[in-house]
Amino acid sequence: MKFFLSLLTAFALLTVAHAQGTAQKAQEQPKADHSSDYEFFSLAFFPGVSTSPDHVNVYGVRLGAPVSFGDHSFVAGTELAVLAGMTSEIYGLQAAGLFVTANKVEGIQFSIVNDAKKVYGLQLGLINLSEDAAFQIGLVNYIKNSKVPFLPILNVCF
Repeated sequence: MKFFLSLLTAFALLTVAHAQGTAQKAQEQPKADHSSDYEFFSLAFFPGVSTSPDHVNVYGVRLGAPVSFGDHSFVAGTELAVLAGMTSEIYGLQAAGLFVTANKVEGIQFSIVNDAKKVYGLQLGLINLSEDAAFQIGLVNYIKNSKVPFLPILNVCF
């Protein structure tokens, strides 16, 4: 059991490190193009395996088997992933088994670890991280630019 928990923790840390690198690259790139092609359903596997999720917007459902991503795209609807969801902008629900990250969320993030720059909605998980705005429910809640950045159980900044 300890080995399994150690392996799970290592994977979560690697996912967080990858997501932070992806988020930094996204900051250097132009924002999601809201006039590009779109799909109703998108299936993603791993970053680099298919490049279409990086550039195609989704009005519907994006599934990650095991990882969902989209550096220069958005999801208006639902993004679900087995392990991690990493789409630039979410308008609806973003959920995964371990980790979700986005630059902007208008809706709900639900996972063990939630990370976003701005959340106009709810982050629900064990660890919730945001830079500017969020409504957070979880064990660890951190909003970087809040007057009270850290609070357990509930944290709010708009």
